[in-house]
Amino acid sequence: MSPVSQAVEALTRTLAPASIQPLYADPFWNARYGPQRARRFGDEDAVFHVRYLVQALDAQRPAILEDYARWLRTLLFTRGMCSLHLDQHFEGLSLALQAEGFGQGTLPHTYVQAARDALRYPSGAAHPLEDASPALIADAVRRLEARLPPGNRRRLEQELRLHLSYLSDALALDRPDLWEAHLRWYADFWPQRGLAPVTFPHLLGALKAALGPEHAEARTLLARAPVSWEELPS
Repeated sequence: MSPVSQAVEALTRTLAPASIQPLYADPFWNARYGPQRARRFGDEDAVFHVRYLVQALDAQRPAILEDYARWLRTLLFTRGMCSLHLDQHFEGLSLALQAEGFGQGTLPHTYVQAARDALRYPSGAAHPLEDASPALIADAVRRLEARLPPGNRRRLEQELRLHLSYLSDALALDRPDLWEAHLRWYADFWPQRGLAPVTFPHLLGALKAALGPEHAEARTLLARAPVSWEELPS
């Protein structure tokens, strides 16, 4: 093994838990999968991320980690997660590596960033949707901010980013059924986000209103949401 891959492998028991721990602060995981299952699978995935990083480093092939990221994203989407969740876990791994001396400019950091970049869709309807996400989020926030409790703008932006990620995955993977299943589950979970009086229908309505004709496929899929929702005035 190369010295850098050996060094990262030796840190597996430090890197894996450090990478996943911040995600457990989100009540989504316990609500969606139950505390024990969320922890068990989250901890296992964290170890696998490090193992694939070690393999990629040893082979000097970032494509190993990139292919793993794309494969895992498809699998996780069928289990109720989205690209953003996986990206957040890789971000946690980057921060854990940085804490151990493998910051920006080092091979481990570069390889993990390559895996994060691989989660971006290069073509199809999901590609322009991802590119437009910052503008769409800003537009939707503008439509919702009058209802938003003070001090919650960042949390609302995070919710919008999350659902745009689910929407992009559903478009790219051609799984409208999983998008609809996610929305049905999330409608019951929404009160735990603590953004009342903004409701989940308000969020969906603001996203639909923000989507222009260039995002026709996304707008059509959003319109199929299996929850009662309203489009806010512009």
